[in-house]
Amino acid sequence: MSIATSTTRLRHHVRLVHASTGAPIGPLTARLTAARHGWAVRTLPGGVVVTARTDVAVPSTPPHLAVTVTDGALARLLVFPPEPDWPPYTLLVELDATEIEQPLHPVPMTLTVTLVTPTTGAPRTGRTVTAQATKGPSPKPEIALPEVAPGVYSSALTEWTAAFTPAELLVDGSLLRTVSVNGLSVATRIRLVDTT
Repeated sequence: MSIATSTTRLRHHVRLVHASTGAPIGPLTARLTAARHGWAVRTLPGGVVVTARTDVAVPSTPPHLAVTVTDGALARLLVFPPEPDWPPYTLLVELDATEIEQPLHPVPMTLTVTLVTPTTGAPRTGRTVTAQATKGPSPKPEIALPEVAPGVYSSALTEWTAAFTPAELLVDGSLLRTVSVNGLSVATRIRLVDTT
């Protein structure tokens, strides 16, 4: 009597990463969009692995993997292309390479800075406040934070890209400090002493 055996090998390793921070995104669930004989999908803390038996023919067109972010609080802060036939927060990934890193961009967010004077803590009014990218071409891109209340400076809703992670906070053109938006909230608020 002989026992049939089969060997599997890694076909694809898929990671979802935050487009601004590069941090891995999870937890996840995943499945192939169409079942394939001899193929298997497994989620891990660092992404998703897809394996297939070695005796199964390579498909003529790349299969697709449906990856769903199951942390709703995190998923609501990311931009997903519309996929009406799939659960919310699902991304369809074409399995066209062994290692696949798929970035997800954050939703637009605001940064609000309250500036106070060093001695009295009174609002520091009438300043020009900008967030300047720490990466990218020269001159570096900037995001304006106009004064919206005495001593309170706030950006419009915008995508804080990798170039602004972190960003340099400039007050009247002088560097006050390096700041980052909170990726777990659409609104980041910080209070700083204006020492410029």
